[in-house]
Amino acid sequence: MNIELAEYDVAWPGLYERERERILGVLPGAELEHVGSTSVPGLCAKPVIDMLLVVGDARDEASYVPALEAAGYRVTIREDDWHDHRVLKGAESDQSATNVNLHVFSRGCAQVRRHLLFRDWLRADDGDRELYAETKRKLAAREWERVQDYAVAKNEVVLEILERAYVAWRPAEGEVEYVTETPRNVRITLEEYNPTWPDWYAREEARIRGALGSAVVRLEHVGSTSVPGLAAKPLIDILLVVPDSDDEDAYVPALVEAGYYLRLREPGWYRHRLLKDSDPEVNLHVFSPACEEIDRMLVFRDRLRGNAGDRAEYEAVKRELATRTWDRVQDYADEKTRVVERIILRALS
Repeated sequence: MNIELAEYDVAWPGLYERERERILGVLPGAELEHVGSTSVPGLCAKPVIDMLLVVGDARDEASYVPALEAAGYRVTIREDDWHDHRVLKGAESDQSATNVNLHVFSRGCAQVRRHLLFRDWLRADDGDRELYAETKRKLAAREWERVQDYAVAKNEVVLEILERAYVAWRPAEGEVEYVTETPRNVRITLEEYNPTWPDWYAREEARIRGALGSAVVRLEHVGSTSVPGLAAKPLIDILLVVPDSDDEDAYVPALVEAGYYLRLREPGWYRHRLLKDSDPEVNLHVFSPACEEIDRMLVFRDRLRGNAGDRAEYEAVKRELATRTWDRVQDYADEKTRVVERIILRALS
Protein backbone atom coordinates (compact mmCIF):
# COMPACT_ATOMS: atom_id res chain seq x y z
CA MET A 1 0.00 0.00 0.00
CA ASN A 2 1.28 3.45 -0.91
CA ILE A 3 0.73 6.45 1.36
CA GLU A 4 -0.08 9.46 -0.77
CA LEU A 5 0.77 12.77 0.84
CA ALA A 6 -0.40 16.07 -0.58
CA GLU A 7 1.09 19.49 0.03
CA TYR A 8 -1.05 21.65 2.29
CA ASP A 9 -4.26 22.67 0.55
CA VAL A 10 -5.87 25.95 1.56
CA ALA A 11 -9.25 24.33 0.78
CA TRP A 12 -8.96 21.93 3.74
CA PRO A 13 -10.29 24.35 6.39
CA GLY A 14 -13.30 24.96 4.17
CA LEU A 15 -13.96 21.23 3.90
CA TYR A 16 -13.83 21.01 7.68
CA GLU A 17 -16.29 23.90 8.02
CA ARG A 18 -18.68 22.22 5.60
CA GLU A 19 -18.63 18.99 7.61
CA ARG A 20 -18.94 20.94 10.84
CA GLU A 21 -22.11 22.60 9.60
CA ARG A 22 -23.45 19.23 8.48
CA ILE A 23 -22.96 17.82 11.99
CA LEU A 24 -24.26 20.90 13.80
CA GLY A 25 -27.39 20.58 11.70
CA VAL A 26 -28.22 17.28 13.41
CA LEU A 27 -26.36 17.78 16.72
CA PRO A 28 -26.82 21.45 17.65
CA GLY A 29 -24.14 22.68 20.03
CA ALA A 30 -21.82 19.73 19.36
CA GLU A 31 -18.20 20.15 20.54
CA LEU A 32 -16.18 19.81 17.33
CA GLU A 33 -12.55 20.43 16.41
CA HIS A 34 -10.48 20.07 13.25
CA VAL A 35 -7.46 17.92 14.17
CA GLY A 36 -4.86 15.88 12.36
CA SER A 37 -2.42 17.08 9.71
CA THR A 38 -4.99 18.84 7.50
CA SER A 39 -5.67 21.19 10.43
CA VAL A 40 -2.07 22.52 10.42
CA PRO A 41 -1.32 25.19 7.78
CA GLY A 42 1.82 24.39 5.82
CA LEU A 43 1.92 20.69 6.74
CA CYS A 44 1.78 17.95 4.11
CA ALA A 45 -0.94 15.40 4.75
CA LYS A 46 -3.09 12.62 3.42
CA PRO A 47 -6.16 14.44 2.04
CA VAL A 48 -8.36 13.30 4.92
CA ILE A 49 -10.22 15.67 7.24
CA ASP A 50 -9.90 14.40 10.81
CA MET A 51 -12.55 15.78 13.14
CA LEU A 52 -12.90 15.41 16.90
CA LEU A 53 -16.35 15.15 18.47
CA VAL A 54 -16.62 15.27 22.26
CA VAL A 55 -19.77 13.77 23.80
CA GLY A 56 -20.91 13.05 27.33
CA ASP A 57 -20.36 9.30 26.97
CA ALA A 58 -19.01 7.81 23.75
CA ARG A 59 -20.46 4.41 24.70
CA ASP A 60 -23.96 5.91 24.69
CA GLU A 61 -24.25 5.74 20.92
CA ALA A 62 -28.00 6.31 21.04
CA SER A 63 -27.32 9.90 22.06
CA TYR A 64 -25.45 10.80 18.88
CA VAL A 65 -25.16 8.00 16.29
CA PRO A 66 -28.76 8.09 14.96
CA ALA A 67 -28.47 11.83 14.34
CA LEU A 68 -25.16 11.39 12.56
CA GLU A 69 -26.54 8.54 10.49
CA ALA A 70 -29.31 10.87 9.36
CA ALA A 71 -26.54 13.19 8.12
CA GLY A 72 -24.89 10.40 6.13
CA TYR A 73 -22.32 9.11 8.63
CA ARG A 74 -21.84 5.53 9.72
CA VAL A 75 -19.88 3.89 12.54
CA THR A 76 -16.83 2.06 11.20
CA ILE A 77 -14.75 1.50 14.35
CA ARG A 78 -15.59 0.82 18.00
CA GLU A 79 -12.73 0.56 20.50
CA ASP A 80 -14.27 -0.10 23.91
CA ASP A 81 -10.85 -1.07 25.28
CA TRP A 82 -9.14 2.11 24.01
CA HIS A 83 -10.76 5.18 25.59
CA ASP A 84 -14.21 4.11 24.26
CA HIS A 85 -13.12 5.55 20.92
CA ARG A 86 -15.53 5.57 17.96
CA VAL A 87 -14.83 6.49 14.34
CA LEU A 88 -17.55 7.46 11.88
CA LYS A 89 -17.25 8.07 8.16
CA GLY A 90 -19.55 9.56 5.54
CA ALA A 91 -21.67 7.46 3.19
CA GLU A 92 -19.71 5.99 0.27
CA SER A 93 -22.08 7.74 -2.14
CA ASP A 94 -21.31 11.12 -0.60
CA GLN A 95 -17.83 12.09 -1.78
CA SER A 96 -17.75 15.21 0.41
CA ALA A 97 -17.95 13.07 3.54
CA THR A 98 -15.99 9.97 2.42
CA ASN A 99 -12.63 11.59 3.21
CA VAL A 100 -13.66 12.54 6.75
CA ASN A 101 -12.75 10.62 9.89
CA LEU A 102 -14.97 11.67 12.78
CA HIS A 103 -13.29 10.59 16.03
CA VAL A 104 -15.60 10.45 19.05
CA PHE A 105 -14.36 10.57 22.66
CA SER A 106 -16.07 11.11 25.99
CA ARG A 107 -15.77 14.44 27.76
CA GLY A 108 -12.85 14.25 30.19
CA CYS A 109 -10.85 11.77 28.09
CA ALA A 110 -7.15 12.66 27.99
CA GLN A 111 -7.06 11.83 24.28
CA VAL A 112 -8.94 15.07 23.60
CA ARG A 113 -6.17 17.23 25.08
CA ARG A 114 -3.53 15.11 23.32
CA HIS A 115 -5.05 15.75 19.88
CA LEU A 116 -5.59 19.46 20.46
CA LEU A 117 -2.18 20.08 21.98
CA PHE A 118 -0.41 18.29 19.14
CA ARG A 119 -2.33 20.36 16.58
CA ASP A 120 -1.73 23.66 18.36
CA TRP A 121 1.97 22.93 18.92
CA LEU A 122 2.55 22.10 15.25
CA ARG A 123 0.71 25.25 14.22
CA ALA A 124 3.00 27.36 16.42
CA ASP A 125 6.39 25.61 16.24
CA ASP A 126 8.07 25.75 12.82
CA GLY A 127 10.87 23.37 13.79
CA ASP A 128 8.64 20.56 15.00
CA ARG A 129 6.23 21.06 12.11
CA GLU A 130 9.10 20.53 9.68
CA LEU A 131 10.42 17.58 11.69
CA TYR A 132 7.00 15.93 11.49
CA ALA A 133 6.64 16.69 7.77
CA GLU A 134 10.09 15.24 7.02
CA THR A 135 9.27 12.08 8.99
CA LYS A 136 5.97 11.66 7.16
CA ARG A 137 7.62 12.07 3.75
CA LYS A 138 10.35 9.50 4.52
CA LEU A 139 7.80 6.96 5.74
CA ALA A 140 5.40 7.62 2.88
CA ALA A 141 8.13 6.60 0.44
CA ARG A 142 7.89 3.00 1.72
CA GLU A 143 5.37 0.29 0.97
CA TRP A 144 2.96 -0.50 3.81
CA GLU A 145 0.67 -3.46 4.34
CA ARG A 146 -1.82 -1.28 6.27
CA VAL A 147 -2.29 2.44 6.85
CA GLN A 148 -2.15 1.68 10.57
CA ASP A 149 1.42 0.39 10.19
CA TYR A 150 2.41 3.78 8.75
CA ALA A 151 0.74 5.52 11.70
CA VAL A 152 2.59 3.30 14.19
CA ALA A 153 5.91 4.05 12.49
CA LYS A 154 5.35 7.77 13.08
CA ASN A 155 4.77 7.23 16.76
CA GLU A 156 8.34 7.79 17.96
CA VAL A 157 8.57 11.30 16.52
CA VAL A 158 4.98 12.08 17.55
CA LEU A 159 5.85 11.23 21.15
CA GLU A 160 9.04 13.29 20.95
CA ILE A 161 7.08 16.34 19.78
CA LEU A 162 4.25 15.81 22.25
CA GLU A 163 6.66 15.57 25.16
CA ARG A 164 8.00 19.02 24.34
CA ALA A 165 4.47 20.33 23.93
CA TYR A 166 3.21 18.95 27.24
CA VAL A 167 6.20 20.20 29.21
CA ALA A 168 5.76 23.68 27.73
CA TRP A 169 1.99 23.71 28.21
CA ARG A 170 0.44 23.94 31.63
CA PRO A 171 -3.28 24.40 32.33
CA ALA A 172 -4.29 27.68 33.90
CA GLU A 173 -3.84 26.99 37.59
CA GLY A 174 -5.20 30.22 39.05
CA GLU A 175 -4.82 30.84 42.76
CA VAL A 176 -4.08 28.07 45.22
CA GLU A 177 -5.79 28.66 48.52
CA TYR A 178 -3.91 26.90 51.31
CA VAL A 179 -6.25 26.18 54.18
CA THR A 180 -3.44 24.85 56.39
CA GLU A 181 0.28 25.67 56.52
CA THR A 182 2.78 24.29 53.98
CA PRO A 183 5.90 22.53 55.37
CA ARG A 184 9.19 23.99 54.12
CA ASN A 185 12.67 22.52 53.50
CA VAL A 186 11.27 19.06 52.87
CA ARG A 187 13.30 15.88 52.50
CA ILE A 188 11.73 13.22 50.30
CA THR A 189 12.04 9.73 51.81
CA LEU A 190 11.37 6.81 49.50
CA GLU A 191 10.69 3.31 50.75
CA GLU A 192 10.75 0.01 48.90
CA TYR A 193 7.30 -1.17 47.86
CA ASN A 194 5.31 -2.30 50.88
CA PRO A 195 2.74 -5.04 50.17
CA THR A 196 0.58 -3.68 53.00
CA TRP A 197 -0.07 -0.40 51.15
CA PRO A 198 -3.17 -1.79 49.39
CA ASP A 199 -4.53 -2.68 52.85
CA TRP A 200 -3.91 0.91 53.97
CA TYR A 201 -5.91 2.09 50.99
CA ALA A 202 -8.72 -0.39 51.69
CA ARG A 203 -9.14 1.00 55.21
CA GLU A 204 -9.28 4.56 53.85
CA GLU A 205 -11.76 3.52 51.18
CA ALA A 206 -14.08 2.07 53.81
CA ARG A 207 -13.79 5.25 55.89
CA ILE A 208 -14.57 7.50 52.91
CA ARG A 209 -17.49 5.42 51.70
CA GLY A 210 -18.83 5.27 55.24
CA ALA A 211 -18.68 9.06 55.47
CA LEU A 212 -20.09 9.93 52.04
CA GLY A 213 -22.24 6.99 51.00
CA SER A 214 -23.90 7.56 47.62
CA ALA A 215 -22.05 10.88 47.16
CA VAL A 216 -19.03 8.84 46.00
CA VAL A 217 -19.07 8.74 42.21
CA ARG A 218 -15.70 7.01 41.97
CA LEU A 219 -12.91 6.09 44.37
CA GLU A 220 -9.48 4.83 43.29
CA HIS A 221 -6.05 4.14 44.77
CA VAL A 222 -3.58 6.16 42.66
CA GLY A 223 -0.02 7.41 42.99
CA SER A 224 3.10 5.35 43.54
CA THR A 225 1.80 3.27 46.46
CA SER A 226 -0.84 1.86 44.07
CA VAL A 227 1.85 0.32 41.82
CA PRO A 228 3.27 -3.03 43.00
CA GLY A 229 7.06 -3.06 42.94
CA LEU A 230 7.51 0.72 42.83
CA ALA A 231 9.47 2.58 45.53
CA ALA A 232 7.40 5.40 47.00
CA LYS A 233 6.87 7.82 49.83
CA PRO A 234 4.70 5.95 52.36
CA LEU A 235 1.72 8.09 51.41
CA ILE A 236 -1.61 6.84 50.10
CA ASP A 237 -2.90 8.95 47.20
CA ILE A 238 -6.63 8.57 46.68
CA LEU A 239 -8.79 9.82 43.81
CA LEU A 240 -12.31 10.78 44.87
CA VAL A 241 -14.90 11.86 42.32
CA VAL A 242 -18.00 13.63 43.66
CA PRO A 243 -20.93 15.16 41.76
CA ASP A 244 -19.55 18.70 42.19
CA SER A 245 -16.19 19.35 43.84
CA ASP A 246 -17.04 23.06 44.18
CA ASP A 247 -19.95 22.13 46.46
CA GLU A 248 -17.77 21.55 49.51
CA ASP A 249 -20.74 21.47 51.88
CA ALA A 250 -21.81 18.21 50.22
CA TYR A 251 -18.67 16.30 51.22
CA VAL A 252 -16.05 18.25 53.24
CA PRO A 253 -17.90 18.34 56.60
CA ALA A 254 -18.52 14.58 56.46
CA LEU A 255 -14.87 13.90 55.62
CA VAL A 256 -13.69 16.23 58.39
CA GLU A 257 -15.91 14.37 60.83
CA ALA A 258 -14.28 11.15 59.61
CA GLY A 259 -10.85 12.55 60.50
CA TYR A 260 -9.59 14.28 57.33
CA TYR A 261 -8.79 17.97 57.03
CA LEU A 262 -9.01 20.31 54.05
CA ARG A 263 -5.50 21.18 52.86
CA LEU A 264 -6.07 23.34 49.78
CA ARG A 265 -8.44 24.53 47.08
CA GLU A 266 -7.53 24.95 43.40
CA PRO A 267 -10.78 26.09 41.74
CA GLY A 268 -8.88 27.16 38.61
CA TRP A 269 -7.17 23.77 38.15
CA TYR A 270 -9.92 21.25 37.39
CA ARG A 271 -11.79 22.45 40.51
CA HIS A 272 -9.39 20.37 42.59
CA ARG A 273 -9.59 20.00 46.36
CA LEU A 274 -7.03 18.21 48.52
CA LEU A 275 -7.80 16.74 51.92
CA LYS A 276 -5.23 15.00 54.10
CA ASP A 277 -4.77 12.77 57.11
CA SER A 278 -1.62 11.66 58.88
CA ASP A 279 -2.16 8.14 60.22
CA PRO A 280 -1.30 6.85 57.69
CA GLU A 281 -0.42 9.87 55.59
CA VAL A 282 -3.11 10.35 52.96
CA ASN A 283 -3.60 12.74 50.06
CA LEU A 284 -7.27 12.71 49.08
CA HIS A 285 -7.68 14.38 45.67
CA VAL A 286 -11.24 15.46 44.89
CA PHE A 287 -12.51 16.19 41.36
CA SER A 288 -15.83 16.48 39.54
CA PRO A 289 -16.88 13.96 36.85
CA ALA A 290 -15.68 14.27 33.24
CA CYS A 291 -12.38 15.83 34.35
CA GLU A 292 -9.31 15.16 32.21
CA GLU A 293 -7.04 14.83 35.24
CA ILE A 294 -9.01 11.78 36.41
CA ASP A 295 -8.23 9.99 33.16
CA ARG A 296 -4.57 11.03 33.27
CA MET A 297 -4.08 9.77 36.84
CA LEU A 298 -5.61 6.39 36.03
CA VAL A 299 -3.77 6.04 32.70
CA PHE A 300 -0.46 6.76 34.46
CA ARG A 301 -1.16 4.27 37.26
CA ASP A 302 -2.22 1.52 34.89
CA ARG A 303 0.76 2.07 32.60
CA LEU A 304 3.19 1.75 35.54
CA ARG A 305 1.42 -1.37 36.76
CA GLY A 306 1.69 -3.02 33.36
CA ASN A 307 5.03 -1.84 31.97
CA ALA A 308 8.21 -2.77 33.82
CA GLY A 309 10.41 -0.51 31.68
CA ASP A 310 8.37 2.62 32.39
CA ARG A 311 8.15 1.69 36.06
CA ALA A 312 11.95 1.40 36.29
CA GLU A 313 12.44 4.69 34.42
CA TYR A 314 10.08 6.50 36.75
CA GLU A 315 11.66 5.03 39.87
CA ALA A 316 15.14 6.06 38.74
CA VAL A 317 14.02 9.67 38.35
CA LYS A 318 12.28 9.60 41.74
CA ARG A 319 15.38 8.26 43.46
CA GLU A 320 17.62 10.90 41.91
CA LEU A 321 15.26 13.73 42.87
CA ALA A 322 14.84 12.35 46.40
CA THR A 323 18.52 13.06 47.10
CA ARG A 324 17.76 16.80 47.06
CA THR A 325 16.12 19.04 49.64
CA TRP A 326 12.94 20.76 48.44
CA ASP A 327 11.27 23.96 49.61
CA ARG A 328 7.91 22.25 49.09
CA VAL A 329 6.81 18.70 48.27
CA GLN A 330 5.03 20.20 45.23
CA ASP A 331 8.41 21.35 43.88
CA TYR A 332 9.57 17.72 43.92
CA ALA A 333 6.37 16.70 42.10
CA ASP A 334 6.80 19.46 39.51
CA GLU A 335 10.35 18.33 38.76
CA LYS A 336 8.99 14.91 37.77
CA THR A 337 6.77 16.48 35.10
CA ARG A 338 8.82 15.48 32.07
CA VAL A 339 9.06 11.78 32.90
CA VAL A 340 5.41 11.67 33.98
CA GLU A 341 4.25 13.26 30.73
CA ARG A 342 6.49 10.97 28.70
CA ILE A 343 4.96 7.87 30.29
CA ILE A 344 1.39 9.14 29.99
CA LEU A 345 1.98 9.88 26.31
CA ARG A 346 3.25 6.34 25.73
CA ALA A 347 0.12 5.04 27.41
CA LEU A 348 -2.14 7.23 25.27
CA SER A 349 -0.43 6.38 21.98
